[in-house]
Amino acid sequence: MAVPQTHRALVLSSLSEPLKLTTLPIPTVVPGAVVVRILGTYVLPYLSSVLDGTLPYTLSLPMIPGANSIARIHAVGPDAVTLKPGQLVLCDQTVRARDAPELSILMGLHGGAAKGLMDGEWRDGSFAEYARFPLENVFALDEEKLFGEMKYTVEDLVGLPANLVPYGGLSEIGIEPGDTVIVAPATGRFGGGAVTTALAMGATVIACGRNEATLMKMKAVFASTGRIKTVILTGDAEKDAQLMVAASGNGGKGADAYIDFSPAEAVASTHITAALTALKPFGKAAFMGGIWGKVTLEYNVIMMKSLRIQGRFMYDRCMVVQMIKMIEKGNLKLGEEGTGIKTVGKFGLDAIEEALELAKNESGWGKQVVLMP
Repeated sequence: MAVPQTHRALVLSSLSEPLKLTTLPIPTVVPGAVVVRILGTYVLPYLSSVLDGTLPYTLSLPMIPGANSIARIHAVGPDAVTLKPGQLVLCDQTVRARDAPELSILMGLHGGAAKGLMDGEWRDGSFAEYARFPLENVFALDEEKLFGEMKYTVEDLVGLPANLVPYGGLSEIGIEPGDTVIVAPATGRFGGGAVTTALAMGATVIACGRNEATLMKMKAVFASTGRIKTVILTGDAEKDAQLMVAASGNGGKGADAYIDFSPAEAVASTHITAALTALKPFGKAAFMGGIWGKVTLEYNVIMMKSLRIQGRFMYDRCMVVQMIKMIEKGNLKLGEEGTGIKTVGKFGLDAIEEALELAKNESGWGKQVVLMP
């Protein structure tokens, strides 16, 4: 069978122009890299705002957009030791500078703190039939267990990053079994993922939000854990803090931790103040949201309670490895039954505009749109 020399890819050449489906040479494999055949990748609800410049992400154009992906290895560089062509893999778009690993970008999405990486080798993402990833960003998956024993689909595995991103924050602040974690807001993709992941880590979760119907559905999905409580936010910081403390069930001391995935439009919301106020002394918080600009915090509460606030961008490689273990061992369930996430649309590359529109309209917990090149 002839080896293909070209593939189709979606290219963004200008913020004022739509994505263009283009035929390109398949990326060549080089030392330190892996070329994969993309099986499925996720369409972010806010991606259209990145592509038209509404969200001021750092981009290097022209560029193939992308996200974390499920793929099959096409070719490996000469320095690969365990990865082999044909393997099922998770491809992580978080690329760290090899000479300064504290600096990272998101391939095909955000130049982050190391735009030089996006300007050069690691610009293009996964909205293509083939893509090239750094060797250390490709993780082998147990295909027999995941597809065979657990009966997961590619779409189920594409939902994995919704759990992986919050796992970065939850791990960073040292969540342990028995802890009580406030997730506010909990009704978005990553907030909902934080609920799922914290429960899988053995914590009790207080899921907070304004959408009562979504919270009730979430509570029903995870009722069997016996460790999920919900709080409907009122917008009154003092009242909401009291509700969170009461839901914590720790004798009025408050929760152990709080993880935040506030969207940009929540910059003036009161839930951050409420959640911090609801933490017990020496409580900890992880900020992982998308707010651009300033937020108001209760300085005296933070100081008097000796609270720790930790910003966290994505996750470390070791956290990806641990997350895969949790899934393959059954600690964290995927699919609609395990996470409540339903794939509401599957699209090919030629239907990207429809996929972007659906992802924008079907945002929030319980839904995902998948691109299957």
